[in-house]
This record gives sequence, structure tokens and C-alpha cells, in this order.
Amino acid sequence: MEQSDGKSITPEPAMNKAYTVISVLLFILVAIFHLVRALLGWDVLIGDYSLPVMRSWIVFGILLCLAGWGLKGGGAYFVVSALLFGLVAILHIYRVLVTETVVLVNNLEFPLSASWSAFALCLLLCVWGIKSYASRNK
Repeated sequence: MEQSDGKSITPEPAMNKAYTVISVLLFILVAIFHLVRALLGWDVLIGDYSLPVMRSWIVFGILLCLAGWGLKGGGAYFVVSALLFGLVAILHIYRVLVTETVVLVNNLEFPLSASWSAFALCLLLCVWGIKSYASRNK
């Protein structure tokens, strides 16, 4: 198949489509959490630090932009989203292994096991995103 400019179109591998769908859904899910948190004014305490509500508005906007970018497509999306998932994985494993920080959202405590789960999920998505990018650029 060829585009009007003469470049060939190769179909997107199923692995890449699945990664895009799952990562976009996760970005939307977390964006909704931040929207609800901002609208309801929930307190978020990470150790002794109180996370300002304004940060949830900012994160909400960033995550919606990432989700839109994922839906639009593009090779750079795989790299940026994989790096973001890798960063979040590092933050969660740091919480578990180093700080053992208590996280409270509206007085609901998130146990360290939640960070283990988030670490595993984000690490998986990081590797998957990198592999999707590599398979796209063969």
C-alpha cells in the first residue's frame, strides 16, 4: 500500500495497538482520578508533605494530552509514555524499598503492597512501550 506521497504504509503490529489502547486507558483512568480529587478537594499526604490540589489539575491536563497523543498515534508516543511509566515505576519502588512512606488520599491509606503492584504494572508498560517502539521502527 502507498500513500499519495509515495511512502508505503505498513500496518501497525497488534502488539503496538494493544499497548496504545492499554496505556491510553490507564492515562484516562488516572486523569479521572485527578479530576475527581481536584473537584472534591481531597487531601493527599505523602509522608508529611501535603500535595496541593493545583497539581492534580496540572496532572489531569498532562494526562489528557498524553491520551490524545496516544489516540492520534506516532512513534514518539511509545518512547515518551514508556519513559513516563519507567519514572513512575522508579518512584514506587523507591517508596517501597527506601522511604516506606505512608500515602493518604482523603484519609484512606494506600499500603506498600499498592506500590509493589504499581511498580510491576509500570515496569511492564515501560518495557512493552520500548518494544513497541522498536518493532515499529524496524
